Amino acid sequence: MKKLLFILITLAALFNGCAIKNAFKQDSLYDQTLKYTQRGQIVNSLETKALIDAIYLNPLYPKKFQNPTFLIGIYNDFNNALINNEFNLTLNNTPPIKISKNIPKFIPYKFYPFYNSWMTYYLVEFNQTKKPYILTYKSKHWGETKLTF
Repeated sequence: MKKLLFILITLAALFNGCAIKNAFKQDSLYDQTLKYTQRGQIVNSLETKALIDAIYLNPLYPKKFQNPTFLIGIYNDFNNALINNEFNLTLNNTPPIKISKNIPKFIPYKFYPFYNSWMTYYLVEFNQTKKPYILTYKSKHWGETKLTF
């Protein structure tokens, strides 16, 4: 009986060990995306007024975008609208030329770092400008956050 129990425990450990190998596989999409992802927040009196996640898409999809293009996730008290009466977004002090809620199917953003289901995501395109790219999300009353790419 003890031998049978020993054999079963050994087999279970062997199969479990094989499963752990797969857990440490690297996900190249996740790793690449993580390099071009930044997060910022606007805080007032220890209260978060807005969160912004930005992913610079041009290096990830070099043949798809010509102008600087970002996937922006927003959470704020204004229905998660990217631009509204309180907040605005600029890249090197210039406003976006195109904002769309329609994210192309080739961008699997739900698998990207920092993805949150309670944020609203936008595809945002800007005119060409000098690097470094400084993405500024600014509030009229609560300050701003800057992300540098």
